[in-house]
Amino acid sequence: MSKIQLFIAATLDGFIARDNGSLDWLLEMENPNQIDHGYNDFISNVDIIIMGRKTYDVLLGFGIEWPYSHCKTYITTNKVDYEIKTENTFILKEITKQKIEILKSESKMNIWLVGGGNLITQFINIGAIDEITLSVIPIILGKGIKLFANDPLETKLKLIKSEAFETGVVNLVYQKKEQ
Repeated sequence: MSKIQLFIAATLDGFIARDNGSLDWLLEMENPNQIDHGYNDFISNVDIIIMGRKTYDVLLGFGIEWPYSHCKTYITTNKVDYEIKTENTFILKEITKQKIEILKSESKMNIWLVGGGNLITQFINIGAIDEITLSVIPIILGKGIKLFANDPLETKLKLIKSEAFETGVVNLVYQKKEQ
């Protein structure tokens, strides 16, 4: 069965974006050799994406061609009249264990949980994240949107891999411990 994987970048102090949603700190990171920090290997094993609406809006704001047309993408939102602007993209109105199990059964590969912080916490609180790859970016913002927002439940994890890159980024890969 497929896994739900969180693959996300966060600052050293645990933020995934500035208060206004900006990712400028991530885009401005020095990376002269264009290292992908494991992203291409990761995305090649994903066929479904679950993404928060604010994250979706930020990506659309980059003004680039939609990079995930090869995946079935679900945008989570409570907005009744929210309009999807990309191909192979759908609205996911509720996040329940039952709905997640249906999506996992549809997936032939793995499911990428993209974020943001509230969505991540919802998945943690229903025990739906199987694996976390955290790319720790060597910057301290001091404030912003927290990686784990709104009081996530205590969740025990097992470190299965760590990798450091010349950019100063460190990837930490964790699996959920079975309770």
